[in-house]
Amino acid sequence: MEILGSEYVLRSQLDEAQLRRVAAYLDNKLNEILSTTNTSSTISLVILAALNITNELLRARDEQDRLLKEIEAKTERLLKTLEQACAGISPPQPASSNQLPLPHREGV
Repeated sequence: MEILGSEYVLRSQLDEAQLRRVAAYLDNKLNEILSTTNTSSTISLVILAALNITNELLRARDEQDRLLKEIEAKTERLLKTLEQACAGISPPQPASSNQLPLPHREGV
């Protein structure tokens, strides 16, 4: 994998396509920071990239939590609406023998 112009041989439990995706993302972040800062220190560049990527991760987790809470609230409202709608419907009554007349057969 190439990151900042250097080749790296990486071993990982990730499949190769995902590993390439991760390396490309890191390379893009590092180049993005390199183009917007005056740092010549690789360690500073890597720390800035780590901070930016961590910020993205935390924001994505916050958004995921917000969406889960929204889904839970909507599900709860839907459940209450269904319970209220079903409360007005009486359950089916078992049929009694006098409600369902049997057909009359002659000679039986």
